[in-house]
Amino acid sequence: MISIALAALLIAATIFIHYETLRLVSLGATDLNVRPRMRMWMMLSGALLSHLVHIALYAVGFILMEFEFGLGTIAGPDSGIYNDAFYFSITSYTTLGIGDIYPTGQVRLLSGIEALNGLVMVTWTASMTYLHMERYWKTGLPG
Repeated sequence: MISIALAALLIAATIFIHYETLRLVSLGATDLNVRPRMRMWMMLSGALLSHLVHIALYAVGFILMEFEFGLGTIAGPDSGIYNDAFYFSITSYTTLGIGDIYPTGQVRLLSGIEALNGLVMVTWTASMTYLHMERYWKTGLPG
């Protein structure tokens, strides 16, 4: 039950963070008098920062599940608690799944949910990037 509650909380947090990041970047790109290329740079930088925050939040979730609640582990070669959690979170979020470290117990559930959440967030970023490209690259202004 803890893993499902934590997963729901992380999903809600990532949606909120990504929405607000993309909204603020979109407003900034529209309101600032900058070239289309700079608008795209702002959009993609904001989105990447948002994704890194999501990954860090899931890493904290993995640490909580392992050390606070004892619901599983991230097993494999050890390079440090947060390093392993962050690395594992990146591979889960991006659905890369290298496999050199792996989840056990209920951490597996959170890992799978993170992969689905990451897929949705990356797709959302791709959609927003496309919309920005359509909007700003049609202006005919030099990049």
